[in-house]
Amino acid sequence: MGALDDRVRQFREAGQQPAPADYAFARKLLPRDELYELFVLQEPRDILHAVRTARWLIDRNERDPELLMAALLHDIGKGHQRTRDRVGWVLAGTLGIGERFAAHESRLAIRRAAARSAEHAAAGAEMLRRAGAPPLVIELTLLHHDPHAANGMLKLLQAADAAS
Repeated sequence: MGALDDRVRQFREAGQQPAPADYAFARKLLPRDELYELFVLQEPRDILHAVRTARWLIDRNERDPELLMAALLHDIGKGHQRTRDRVGWVLAGTLGIGERFAAHESRLAIRRAAARSAEHAAAGAEMLRRAGAPPLVIELTLLHHDPHAANGMLKLLQAADAAS
């Protein structure tokens, strides 16, 4: 499936809601209340994406608990974003203007949301640090968009993230 197909699928699935089984699945992999609370605070589409990411890894016989925690928590730094905010961020990135489009101080919610998207890995890592997550989970979250990934676990997370 190509990048455009992936984006069309994501847009089509944006209104879906997680099922009780998705929350139960995450609860088993996130035994600490603080981490589970961060998981459930995500937007519904991010919860579904997180569960798909973790299941993709499990389907490939990955069982490392910290890798699976990172799969469930890697996007927690995005915060609230409407579907149009996500579409705007993706389009800006496709046009090569993502960093200029993103603006924390803008009066436009879409540009503030883009700024959160641009910085979500660092913001998520900080949230995980404050919640007492294991160092590897924090590192994987921080670097999950790093194009120079050398760590095997990070490459796995990136592959799962892209496939989900």
